[in-house]
Amino acid sequence: MIKKTGQIHILSINCGSSSVKFSIFEIPDSLGKKNPLLNAERIFSGVIEEIGTKFGEFHFKTKGKEDFGKLNFKDHSEAINFMIHKLGFNIANLNINIVVHRFVHGGDEFREPVVVTKENIVKLNGLTELAPLHNPSNLKGLKIMSGCMPHAKQVCVFDTAFHRTIPLYAGIYPIPLDYYYRYKVKRYGFHGISYSYINNLLSLNKKDIKKLIICHLGNGASICAVKNGVSVDTSMGYTPLEGLMMGTRCGDIDPSIPFILKEKLNISCEELYDILNKKSGLLGISQKTYDFKELLTYSDENSKLAFKMYVYRIIKFIGGYCAALNGIDALVFTGGIGENSSLLRKEVCKNLAYLGIKIDDRKNKKASEYFNKFDCHGKIKIRKQVKSIGGGKIPIFAVHTDEDIQMASEAVKLLFYEKRGAT
Repeated sequence: MIKKTGQIHILSINCGSSSVKFSIFEIPDSLGKKNPLLNAERIFSGVIEEIGTKFGEFHFKTKGKEDFGKLNFKDHSEAINFMIHKLGFNIANLNINIVVHRFVHGGDEFREPVVVTKENIVKLNGLTELAPLHNPSNLKGLKIMSGCMPHAKQVCVFDTAFHRTIPLYAGIYPIPLDYYYRYKVKRYGFHGISYSYINNLLSLNKKDIKKLIICHLGNGASICAVKNGVSVDTSMGYTPLEGLMMGTRCGDIDPSIPFILKEKLNISCEELYDILNKKSGLLGISQKTYDFKELLTYSDENSKLAFKMYVYRIIKFIGGYCAALNGIDALVFTGGIGENSSLLRKEVCKNLAYLGIKIDDRKNKKASEYFNKFDCHGKIKIRKQVKSIGGGKIPIFAVHTDEDIQMASEAVKLLFYEKRGAT
């Protein structure tokens, strides 16, 4: 348990393969068991990108102020030390109580947030093969921050944890059952921290929704079917490669295609993996860009085709999950594309009119204008992060997701309010 000092200061950190993203929050320690989101305040946030390349840059923000520039960082250690130095005086005065780390994959072992222990670090090391593009960087950030801030409690929050409730019939694959029992080959799902936040946010906004479909659409994209507040199915699977077409990932394809390509192109498994993860999706079809916003500026046939394919696959998943849930009570769009692109939302909903899903054009455009200018600093704007954009019998919402504050909230509950033990 953390001593009561008036305020709890939490650093949420997400180390990607070539980036570090962070936010610092201040939360009163006198909330009792109230939801930590109700009085949380974001003091700082920032991102360091292109670590290990000659294109390195940083962008730090606080309310009303920004600091950015180009600077090359040879590794994550150098980047994080720069972050701490840059914020130096402020961090020292704040006395960070908790550092909470995003882990993309918790495997079958970690099904809720945990306090970092030596035993847990050993287990986390063993999960690398499940998410080789993400978990090693997450672990690297954990080890660096543990050394930089040994006084702070270190907590891990897992993207896969939200999907632990998916029933077995939806969660395992139709391959020999022995592979599930021996190797835990199943649907783990991802973006769970975002989905948890959306659930939390809708509840705080008095939205009583039993059957919900959430579309988290960004460079990585997935869709989740939620029933009575828990995940019952999601589009990503054993890895984040399954499901929707994404920025550079292929999503669902015929399982025979990788074998055929490997033989025809005479390439290694690593090269094939690179094609499916980094050279496919919007980039592979448009042959121009993986960035959705940039894609919309092109008028050539390949770019139009990429857009149509992207929309079509989203529609198919929504339709499938509507059937699985036996109808829905609401549809949510979130993520960088989902909350900002009114065009994407409009095109997706055109084919869903039979469900009672209809976009209100004026509300839809105003929501995008609002979120494109949205400032997440200062007190967390619970009431302002949900925008109603529907004009039919089924509510549609554009929602600003905030994984950093959800991580902070879960860490505070774990350490300060609920006294839950480690997994």
